[in-house]
Amino acid sequence: MSHDVGGWPREYDYTDDVQVVRYLKKLSKDSSYKEASKDLTRTSERCIRQNNEIDLFEEYFAAESAEAMADDLYTKTLMIFKDPNQIKRAITKFDWKVDGGEHRLAVAYAQLRFQQEPPNMPKNSYIWNLNDPNKPEFTIEADSPLCALSWHHKIQDCLATGSYNGSVAIYDLRTAKKGILKA
Repeated sequence: MSHDVGGWPREYDYTDDVQVVRYLKKLSKDSSYKEASKDLTRTSERCIRQNNEIDLFEEYFAAESAEAMADDLYTKTLMIFKDPNQIKRAITKFDWKVDGGEHRLAVAYAQLRFQQEPPNMPKNSYIWNLNDPNKPEFTIEADSPLCALSWHHKIQDCLATGSYNGSVAIYDLRTAKKGILKA
């Protein structure tokens, strides 16, 4: 901080060096000046500490990250759910249902490229039971391929779907006959 002009008493001329030196000596002997200087120093230090910058490029947790990466990463395949149709399609959406004792996976299949769907492309989507990944538990027969689906957050037997043609349907597993859900 630098304070050149201002705050001088009227009896002192700040342009006269002799009067300035005399005033500063008198001021340094004053006890209130010392307390004010200490207070100003404390306030300045607090402000400086608040404005300290951190080094963005410093590696703060180098030792911890080295320990964490010491373990070898691996994956393990638990189940494979294969589309039972001959024409393989892309999965557009899937949603888990883990409630009570039932663990299900709803999978929507569709060709999302405009006018790229083969003429005999199946429109079915499936609900798989995680306890039996060999065949789907339910087949969803829709008028158009499903692009989106989601389990109801409270009624776990209801599934909302959105089709490629823009229609929306709700399927209730409790009304399914022979594992087939129809719109």
